[in-house]
Amino acid sequence: MARATGRRLTLATPRAIRAALPTLLVVVTTVSPAWWLFATRRTLDGHPGDSGRCPASNVPPRWPDWLPA
Repeated sequence: MARATGRRLTLATPRAIRAALPTLLVVVTTVSPAWWLFATRRTLDGHPGDSGRCPASNVPPRWPDWLPA
């Protein structure tokens, strides 16, 4: 039953969406862990991108809550 339902949904989906779905899946599975890593761990110590000049208290008041700072 599930296979028949999946086949029916796949056939009803436009070709452009079916073609973009694998790319979207790769992007989501790559960006999600990276977003989580930088939101929870920040830049790793000793990394060339970590200058240490911008402390956490230097976040502007208008900064959106959903973006990690």
